[in-house]
This record gives sequence, C-alpha cells and structure tokens, in this order.
Amino acid sequence: MKREIVDRFEKTWKSYDEWFDGHQALYQSELAALKKAVPSGAGLEVGVGTGRFAAPLGVRFGLDPAIHMLRLAKKRGLLVVQGLGESLPFKDESFDFVQIIFVIECVDDLVSFLREAVRTVRRNGALILGFIDRDSLWGQYYARDPAQRRNFHPPSTEEVLDIFYKIGLKFQKACQTLFQPPPDLSKKENPKRGFGRGGFVVLMATKQP
Repeated sequence: MKREIVDRFEKTWKSYDEWFDGHQALYQSELAALKKAVPSGAGLEVGVGTGRFAAPLGVRFGLDPAIHMLRLAKKRGLLVVQGLGESLPFKDESFDFVQIIFVIECVDDLVSFLREAVRTVRRNGALILGFIDRDSLWGQYYARDPAQRRNFHPPSTEEVLDIFYKIGLKFQKACQTLFQPPPDLSKKENPKRGFGRGGFVVLMATKQP
C-alpha cells in the first residue's frame, strides 16, 4: 500500500472511526453482509483499521500499517500487529481464515496482494473480501470524485473472481448490500445472495488442499 495512504490514515484515524457512528445504517448493512460469510476459527483481518469490522465479527487478530488505528483496535480486544498486507509477518497456514475489507480498492497489484494473504490461510480455510464493486452505482459514484480517484480504484466482482481462479481458490459464496443510491443509506438493508446489484460485495473462497 502506498505510503501516502498510510500517512493519511495516521492523521485521520479519529475522524475515520467516528464516521461509523454517524452512518449506522450503512455500517450495519455492511456488517450484516459480512456475517453471512465470515466463518468461525482463528481469523486475521488484513487492514484492520480501528477494528470496526473485526471486533463485532469475532475476528481475533488484526494487522495494519497505521499505528494509531491499531491502538484503538487493541482497545476493542484485538491482538494486533503493525505491518503491510504485501508482506505479512506470519508463517504459512497460520489462520483458519483471512478477511480483507475496504482495502483491495487501494491496492495496485491485487494478484500478489491476495496471493500473500492466501499463503497464511490453512488448507480448506477461507479468504473473505468485502469491497465496493466498480460496476455498481457506488463504484461509479467514487469514480466521479476527484479526491477518491487517485488512490481508490475498486475492482469489478468478475475481476476478483478471475483472480481467485489464478491463485488456487475455489469460490464458495457471494453476498451484497448497498442497494440504495450513494452516498448514504436512509435505513439498514438486509443482505442478499449473489452480486451485480449491490454496491458492497462480500466474496468467500476456500483454499484447495
């Protein structure tokens, strides 16, 4: 991840975390979709931030390059490590699952990034991704924002599924939410299976033996 992105989060960690309190319908809709895919077991969130997703989902470990965010994630009960997703400081097959939420939109070499995450997943374990679909109304909304375009470039769901195949993952399920138009939700949504209509997509794939 680019240094300028990390520096931005180091400076804005407090406002980032407070954002969730002011957008509860959006936040709770995303959590509901993730709960459909996140399994039990020893899990790691790469790009854990302040722990807003890992903590309520019961994920035990979190990694992030921004130290101020990690301090808050630790207060939420996570075991945290400072580091980059491009070079994870964990042994092969350390976790039952790895989840990555709102991170791949900021990654340039997505194949290498996801391959490194899969390295730390045990056989038959899972990789869970939560991201904005580039082809959705939400993806188009962010593409029009000059402040977002420089470092925020969401992939399409089809692109991610193709990467799964390349790195030896078997796609298992998809869930989606954010059906209301951007930039916010007026009420919490119930997630639906599949993809192609919602702005936020959750994909779960498993590592083959």
